[in-house]
Amino acid sequence: MNPAKSMNPDVAALLAELGIAFQPRTPRVVSPDIIAEARRVVTFGCLDRCPIGAAEKGEDWPIPGATDKSFQQLREIRDEISRRVDDLMTRLPPNKEVQTV
Repeated sequence: MNPAKSMNPDVAALLAELGIAFQPRTPRVVSPDIIAEARRVVTFGCLDRCPIGAAEKGEDWPIPGATDKSFQQLREIRDEISRRVDDLMTRLPPNKEVQTV
């Protein structure tokens, strides 16, 4: 899968609403090395096309894409992802080091 050329420009404002400071990053391909180190891989409709190893430790969340969404729709997507991340964190065993990409 090819990453987007840039991040959605609304991301910083959406995260700022939650008090999260965010500096835009350049989207990148998730490598097999990143997958190998991950405890869990969350995909958004690409489990059949994701890097090798993702399916064995992955779960797919049916979250709509951000393309052509209003700011309010993006806010709803953000809130659903936040809810799902909170749930995932309760299901994962504790880990000394948590890394996000």
